[in-house]
Amino acid sequence: MTDDPLDTDAAFSLLADETRVRILEELGAATASPETGIPRLSYADLKSRVGVRDSGRFNYHLTKLVGNYVAKEDEGYRLRWPGLVLYRTIVAGHLTDEVEPAVDRFAVGTDCHRCGDSLEAHSYETLFRVRCRACDATYTDVYVPTHGLVDRDQAGILAAVHRRSRTILDSMVSGQCPWCARDVTPEIHERDGSLPSLHDARDLDPYAVYHCTDCTGFQYVPVSRCLLYHPATVAFYHDHGLDLTEIPAWELPWAVTDDATTVLASDPWRFRVRIELEDEAFVAELNDDLEVVDTTREPIRTPSDGGE
Repeated sequence: MTDDPLDTDAAFSLLADETRVRILEELGAATASPETGIPRLSYADLKSRVGVRDSGRFNYHLTKLVGNYVAKEDEGYRLRWPGLVLYRTIVAGHLTDEVEPAVDRFAVGTDCHRCGDSLEAHSYETLFRVRCRACDATYTDVYVPTHGLVDRDQAGILAAVHRRSRTILDSMVSGQCPWCARDVTPEIHERDGSLPSLHDARDLDPYAVYHCTDCTGFQYVPVSRCLLYHPATVAFYHDHGLDLTEIPAWELPWAVTDDATTVLASDPWRFRVRIELEDEAFVAELNDDLEVVDTTREPIRTPSDGGE
Protein backbone atom coordinates (compact mmCIF):
# COMPACT_ATOMS: atom_id res chain seq x y z
CA MET A 1 0.00 0.00 0.00
CA THR A 2 1.29 3.44 -0.87
CA ASP A 3 1.39 6.24 1.70
CA ASP A 4 1.53 8.91 -0.99
CA PRO A 5 -1.62 10.99 -1.48
CA LEU A 6 -3.53 10.27 -4.67
CA ASP A 7 -4.13 13.34 -6.79
CA THR A 8 -7.28 13.84 -8.88
CA ASP A 9 -5.69 13.00 -12.23
CA ALA A 10 -4.22 9.77 -10.88
CA ALA A 11 -7.50 8.80 -9.21
CA PHE A 12 -9.42 9.05 -12.48
CA SER A 13 -6.67 7.46 -14.56
CA LEU A 14 -6.92 4.32 -12.45
CA LEU A 15 -10.45 3.88 -13.80
CA ALA A 16 -9.49 4.24 -17.44
CA ASP A 17 -9.88 0.51 -18.12
CA GLU A 18 -13.07 -1.56 -18.07
CA THR A 19 -11.34 -4.40 -16.22
CA ARG A 20 -10.55 -2.14 -13.27
CA VAL A 21 -14.15 -0.96 -13.12
CA ARG A 22 -15.31 -4.59 -13.17
CA ILE A 23 -12.96 -5.41 -10.27
CA LEU A 24 -14.48 -2.59 -8.23
CA GLU A 25 -18.00 -3.68 -9.15
CA GLU A 26 -17.40 -7.31 -8.15
CA LEU A 27 -15.76 -6.40 -4.84
CA GLY A 28 -18.61 -4.00 -4.15
CA ALA A 29 -21.25 -6.58 -5.05
CA ALA A 30 -19.60 -9.10 -2.72
CA THR A 31 -19.60 -6.53 0.09
CA ALA A 32 -23.28 -5.76 -0.43
CA SER A 33 -24.37 -9.35 -1.00
CA PRO A 34 -26.85 -10.66 1.61
CA GLU A 35 -25.86 -14.20 0.62
CA THR A 36 -22.21 -13.92 1.62
CA GLY A 37 -21.89 -10.87 3.82
CA ILE A 38 -18.12 -11.26 3.29
CA PRO A 39 -16.32 -8.14 2.07
CA ARG A 40 -13.18 -10.06 0.94
CA LEU A 41 -12.71 -12.21 -2.14
CA SER A 42 -9.85 -14.57 -2.85
CA TYR A 43 -7.70 -13.93 -5.90
CA ALA A 44 -9.21 -16.88 -7.76
CA ASP A 45 -12.79 -15.95 -6.90
CA LEU A 46 -12.30 -12.31 -7.87
CA LYS A 47 -10.63 -13.25 -11.16
CA SER A 48 -13.46 -15.65 -11.96
CA ARG A 49 -16.14 -13.05 -11.19
CA VAL A 50 -14.46 -10.41 -13.32
CA GLY A 51 -14.21 -12.91 -16.18
CA VAL A 52 -10.63 -12.29 -17.30
CA ARG A 53 -8.77 -15.43 -18.40
CA ASP A 54 -5.39 -13.79 -18.96
CA SER A 55 -3.72 -13.83 -15.53
CA GLY A 56 -1.07 -11.33 -16.56
CA ARG A 57 -3.64 -8.81 -17.71
CA PHE A 58 -5.76 -9.33 -14.59
CA ASN A 59 -2.74 -8.97 -12.28
CA TYR A 60 -1.70 -5.76 -13.99
CA HIS A 61 -5.07 -4.05 -13.50
CA LEU A 62 -5.62 -5.40 -9.97
CA THR A 63 -2.18 -4.13 -8.92
CA LYS A 64 -3.06 -0.65 -10.20
CA LEU A 65 -6.05 -0.55 -7.82
CA VAL A 66 -4.37 -2.01 -4.73
CA GLY A 67 -3.43 0.62 -2.20
CA ASN A 68 -5.83 3.28 -3.40
CA TYR A 69 -9.21 1.67 -4.02
CA VAL A 70 -8.52 -1.95 -3.02
CA ALA A 71 -6.83 -3.51 0.03
CA LYS A 72 -4.92 -6.80 -0.17
CA GLU A 73 -5.08 -8.87 3.03
CA ASP A 74 -4.38 -12.44 4.09
CA GLU A 75 -8.08 -13.31 3.64
CA GLY A 76 -8.24 -11.81 0.16
CA TYR A 77 -9.12 -8.51 -1.47
CA ARG A 78 -11.62 -5.91 -0.28
CA LEU A 79 -12.61 -2.37 -1.13
CA ARG A 80 -11.03 0.45 0.82
CA TRP A 81 -13.19 3.42 1.75
CA PRO A 82 -12.50 5.36 -1.51
CA GLY A 83 -13.40 2.21 -3.42
CA LEU A 84 -16.66 1.87 -1.51
CA VAL A 85 -17.53 5.50 -2.24
CA LEU A 86 -16.80 4.95 -5.93
CA TYR A 87 -18.84 1.73 -6.01
CA ARG A 88 -21.82 3.49 -4.44
CA THR A 89 -21.48 6.26 -7.01
CA ILE A 90 -21.53 3.71 -9.82
CA VAL A 91 -24.60 1.94 -8.38
CA ALA A 92 -26.48 5.21 -7.90
CA GLY A 93 -25.72 6.22 -11.48
CA HIS A 94 -24.18 9.58 -10.55
CA LEU A 95 -21.60 9.39 -13.33
CA THR A 96 -23.77 8.10 -16.17
CA ASP A 97 -27.35 8.90 -15.21
CA GLU A 98 -29.76 10.49 -17.66
CA VAL A 99 -32.81 9.47 -15.61
CA GLU A 100 -33.89 6.48 -17.62
CA PRO A 101 -36.58 5.46 -17.66
CA ALA A 102 -38.06 8.94 -17.43
CA VAL A 103 -40.94 9.47 -15.03
CA ASP A 104 -43.93 10.90 -16.88
CA ARG A 105 -46.07 13.58 -15.27
CA PHE A 106 -48.59 12.46 -12.68
CA ALA A 107 -50.75 14.28 -10.13
CA VAL A 108 -49.47 14.22 -6.55
CA GLY A 109 -52.87 14.82 -4.95
CA THR A 110 -52.12 18.32 -3.66
CA ASP A 111 -53.25 21.65 -5.08
CA CYS A 112 -50.91 24.51 -5.84
CA HIS A 113 -50.61 26.92 -2.92
CA ARG A 114 -50.26 29.79 -5.37
CA CYS A 115 -53.06 29.29 -7.90
CA GLY A 116 -55.07 26.27 -6.72
CA ASP A 117 -54.39 24.07 -9.75
CA SER A 118 -53.22 20.48 -9.34
CA LEU A 119 -49.52 19.84 -8.62
CA GLU A 120 -47.70 17.35 -10.81
CA ALA A 121 -44.52 15.32 -10.38
CA HIS A 122 -42.10 14.35 -13.12
CA SER A 123 -38.42 13.89 -13.93
CA TYR A 124 -36.58 16.55 -15.90
CA GLU A 125 -33.09 15.63 -17.13
CA THR A 126 -31.34 14.65 -13.87
CA LEU A 127 -33.85 16.34 -11.55
CA PHE A 128 -37.17 15.34 -10.05
CA ARG A 129 -39.75 18.09 -9.70
CA VAL A 130 -43.06 18.70 -8.00
CA ARG A 131 -44.54 21.80 -9.58
CA CYS A 132 -47.61 23.52 -10.96
CA ARG A 133 -47.90 23.63 -14.74
CA ALA A 134 -50.52 26.37 -14.57
CA CYS A 135 -48.46 29.02 -12.73
CA ASP A 136 -44.91 27.55 -12.77
CA ALA A 137 -44.55 27.42 -8.99
CA THR A 138 -41.96 24.75 -8.13
CA TYR A 139 -42.13 23.13 -4.70
CA THR A 140 -39.48 20.43 -5.05
CA ASP A 141 -36.53 20.35 -7.44
CA VAL A 142 -34.02 17.72 -6.36
CA TYR A 143 -31.61 15.22 -7.86
CA VAL A 144 -32.71 11.67 -7.08
CA PRO A 145 -30.55 8.85 -8.50
CA THR A 146 -32.51 6.72 -10.95
CA HIS A 147 -31.55 3.69 -8.87
CA GLY A 148 -33.84 5.01 -6.15
CA LEU A 149 -36.84 5.36 -8.48
CA VAL A 150 -36.94 2.08 -10.41
CA ASP A 151 -39.52 -0.56 -9.52
CA ARG A 152 -41.64 1.91 -7.55
CA ASP A 153 -45.24 2.94 -8.03
CA GLN A 154 -46.21 6.60 -7.93
CA ALA A 155 -46.66 6.63 -4.15
CA GLY A 156 -43.26 4.99 -3.73
CA ILE A 157 -41.63 7.51 -6.04
CA LEU A 158 -43.08 10.43 -4.09
CA ALA A 159 -41.93 8.89 -0.81
CA ALA A 160 -38.39 8.48 -2.19
CA VAL A 161 -38.34 12.06 -3.48
CA HIS A 162 -39.61 13.38 -0.14
CA ARG A 163 -36.96 11.50 1.83
CA ARG A 164 -34.20 12.59 -0.55
CA SER A 165 -35.24 16.24 -0.40
CA ARG A 166 -35.60 16.17 3.37
CA THR A 167 -32.18 14.55 3.83
CA ILE A 168 -30.42 17.14 1.67
CA LEU A 169 -32.09 20.16 3.24
CA ASP A 170 -31.77 18.81 6.78
CA SER A 171 -28.02 18.66 6.24
CA MET A 172 -27.91 22.15 4.74
CA VAL A 173 -29.99 23.66 7.55
CA SER A 174 -27.75 21.90 10.08
CA GLY A 175 -24.79 23.73 8.56
CA GLN A 176 -23.10 20.97 6.56
CA CYS A 177 -22.98 20.43 2.82
CA PRO A 178 -24.57 17.00 2.11
CA TRP A 179 -22.20 16.41 -0.81
CA CYS A 180 -18.74 17.39 0.46
CA ALA A 181 -19.33 17.88 4.22
CA ARG A 182 -17.99 21.44 4.31
CA ASP A 183 -19.67 24.10 6.43
CA VAL A 184 -22.51 26.11 4.92
CA THR A 185 -24.39 29.07 6.33
CA PRO A 186 -27.67 30.60 5.16
CA GLU A 187 -27.80 33.90 3.32
CA ILE A 188 -30.96 35.98 3.19
CA HIS A 189 -31.73 37.35 -0.28
CA GLU A 190 -34.27 39.99 -1.12
CA ARG A 191 -36.25 39.32 -4.26
CA ASP A 192 -34.73 41.12 -7.24
CA GLY A 193 -36.27 39.75 -10.41
CA SER A 194 -36.62 35.98 -10.72
CA LEU A 195 -35.68 33.30 -8.22
CA PRO A 196 -32.43 31.35 -8.72
CA SER A 197 -34.38 28.76 -10.71
CA LEU A 198 -36.06 30.24 -13.77
CA HIS A 199 -38.56 27.39 -13.55
CA ASP A 200 -39.95 28.67 -10.23
CA ALA A 201 -42.55 31.46 -10.15
CA ARG A 202 -43.26 31.45 -6.42
CA ASP A 203 -43.59 34.84 -4.76
CA LEU A 204 -40.77 34.47 -2.23
CA ASP A 205 -39.41 37.69 -0.78
CA PRO A 206 -37.06 37.33 0.95
CA TYR A 207 -35.74 33.78 0.67
CA ALA A 208 -32.81 31.81 2.09
CA VAL A 209 -29.85 30.47 0.09
CA TYR A 210 -27.58 27.64 1.23
CA HIS A 211 -24.50 27.55 -0.99
CA CYS A 212 -21.36 25.48 -0.60
CA THR A 213 -18.53 27.45 -2.20
CA ASP A 214 -16.29 24.36 -2.25
CA CYS A 215 -18.36 21.88 -4.29
CA THR A 216 -21.16 24.20 -5.60
CA GLY A 217 -23.88 22.48 -3.54
CA PHE A 218 -26.86 24.84 -3.67
CA GLN A 219 -30.39 25.10 -2.32
CA TYR A 220 -32.77 28.03 -1.95
CA VAL A 221 -35.89 27.86 0.18
CA PRO A 222 -38.47 30.02 1.92
CA VAL A 223 -37.19 31.35 5.22
CA SER A 224 -39.75 29.21 7.06
CA ARG A 225 -38.43 25.95 5.54
CA CYS A 226 -35.76 25.65 8.23
CA LEU A 227 -38.48 24.97 10.80
CA LEU A 228 -39.21 21.60 9.16
CA TYR A 229 -36.18 20.24 11.01
CA HIS A 230 -36.49 22.02 14.34
CA PRO A 231 -37.45 19.82 17.33
CA ALA A 232 -40.05 22.33 18.57
CA THR A 233 -41.92 22.14 15.25
CA VAL A 234 -41.68 18.35 15.16
CA ALA A 235 -43.02 18.23 18.74
CA PHE A 236 -45.89 20.57 17.84
CA TYR A 237 -47.00 18.22 15.06
CA HIS A 238 -46.46 15.19 17.27
CA ASP A 239 -48.73 16.67 19.94
CA HIS A 240 -51.42 16.90 17.27
CA GLY A 241 -50.99 13.26 16.27
CA LEU A 242 -48.87 13.96 13.17
CA ASP A 243 -45.36 12.90 12.17
CA LEU A 244 -43.85 15.97 10.51
CA THR A 245 -40.92 13.95 9.14
CA GLU A 246 -43.33 11.89 7.03
CA ILE A 247 -45.18 14.84 5.45
CA PRO A 248 -43.78 16.02 2.09
CA ALA A 249 -42.92 19.71 2.05
CA TRP A 250 -45.24 20.35 -0.91
CA GLU A 251 -48.17 19.48 1.37
CA LEU A 252 -47.18 22.17 3.88
CA PRO A 253 -48.05 25.70 2.69
CA TRP A 254 -46.06 27.35 5.48
CA ALA A 255 -42.87 25.48 4.42
CA VAL A 256 -42.98 26.15 0.66
CA THR A 257 -44.41 29.70 0.56
CA ASP A 258 -43.81 32.80 2.67
CA ASP A 259 -47.50 33.20 3.53
CA ALA A 260 -46.90 32.26 7.17
CA THR A 261 -43.79 34.43 7.51
CA THR A 262 -43.67 38.01 8.75
CA VAL A 263 -40.54 40.15 8.37
CA LEU A 264 -39.99 41.88 11.71
CA ALA A 265 -36.73 43.64 10.79
CA SER A 266 -34.22 43.67 7.95
CA ASP A 267 -31.03 45.06 9.53
CA PRO A 268 -30.35 42.57 10.95
CA TRP A 269 -33.03 40.23 9.65
CA ARG A 270 -35.66 38.93 12.03
CA PHE A 271 -38.69 36.83 11.16
CA ARG A 272 -41.81 35.44 12.74
CA VAL A 273 -43.41 32.24 11.40
CA ARG A 274 -46.87 31.17 12.47
CA ILE A 275 -48.03 27.58 11.89
CA GLU A 276 -51.62 26.61 12.65
CA LEU A 277 -52.97 23.15 13.45
CA GLU A 278 -56.56 22.62 14.56
CA ASP A 279 -57.17 25.09 17.42
CA GLU A 280 -53.54 25.92 18.20
CA ALA A 281 -50.77 27.99 16.61
CA PHE A 282 -47.04 27.48 16.88
CA VAL A 283 -45.09 30.74 16.57
CA ALA A 284 -41.32 30.90 16.09
CA GLU A 285 -38.98 33.84 15.77
CA LEU A 286 -35.81 33.51 13.69
CA ASN A 287 -32.71 35.68 13.50
CA ASP A 288 -30.61 36.51 10.43
CA ASP A 289 -28.79 33.16 10.72
CA LEU A 290 -32.20 31.46 10.69
CA GLU A 291 -31.66 30.29 14.23
CA VAL A 292 -34.81 29.86 16.31
CA VAL A 293 -34.56 32.41 19.11
CA ASP A 294 -38.06 32.07 20.57
CA THR A 295 -41.07 29.76 20.31
CA THR A 296 -44.56 30.00 21.74
CA ARG A 297 -47.89 28.26 21.39
CA GLU A 298 -51.16 30.06 21.51
CA PRO A 299 -54.83 29.21 20.97
CA ILE A 300 -56.43 30.18 17.68
CA ARG A 301 -59.19 32.64 18.47
CA THR A 302 -62.36 32.56 16.41
CA PRO A 303 -65.15 35.15 16.12
CA SER A 304 -67.31 33.03 18.42
CA ASP A 305 -64.85 33.40 21.30
CA GLY A 306 -63.95 37.02 20.73
CA GLY A 307 -61.31 36.69 17.99
CA GLU A 308 -61.34 38.71 14.81
